[in-house]
Amino acid sequence: MRSRITIVALLLSLALPAFAQTSSGPKAPPTPSTAASVPKSTVIDGIAARVGNDVVTESEVRELESYQRLIDGDVQSRAQVVEELVNQWIVRTEAAAATFPHPTAPEVDLEFQTLLKQFPSPEQFRSRLAQVGLTQDQVRSILERQLYYVRYLDYKFHAAAQVTSAEIQAYYQNELSPQLQKRGLVVPPLNQVNASIRQLLTQEEINKKAAQWLEEAKARLRVVVQPPGGGG
Repeated sequence: MRSRITIVALLLSLALPAFAQTSSGPKAPPTPSTAASVPKSTVIDGIAARVGNDVVTESEVRELESYQRLIDGDVQSRAQVVEELVNQWIVRTEAAAATFPHPTAPEVDLEFQTLLKQFPSPEQFRSRLAQVGLTQDQVRSILERQLYYVRYLDYKFHAAAQVTSAEIQAYYQNELSPQLQKRGLVVPPLNQVNASIRQLLTQEEINKKAAQWLEEAKARLRVVVQPPGGGG
């Protein structure tokens, strides 16, 4: 399973633009006649997309792009990254409204250790983090959100993702067996792989239902994607 935070691959803290007051040294308080002309703030984060009355920020886009570089070595297009963040916003908003529980610290640590094992050594992992511009705390936060989203979608759609015995049999005969035979491997009896096939097909059904739900949710929302550098 790819480790990107993709809601329908499978495999969303609402962030507002940050502002900081500018200062070039001590200044006397402006008089009423000049206060309006004195700059009071500078935008240090941009808006990548507006979702209803909320926003997806440019810093969120950059963070997801960096995580993709860390895991996959490449990055999706900006449009795909922004769409993924909008999908995450939808999941996060509904899950929060349902007071769905967040993963525990030990669960997040287990995910972090699993990710760490994908690298030859801890030193190379830290080096790669520095290259893509992420910290370990950021990665842990991303993994926590990833677990949260995937678990919520499973909770929401698992009961409706029914898989029949006929579908399992068809997958075994038409997909699994030919693939194993092509590789020169022994095809195990169906009863040995029944549970694994059911799990796989159930996840595929969850993914399909989640994708459909996300498209329907976006159709009801007012989503406005800003051009790069155009938000503010």
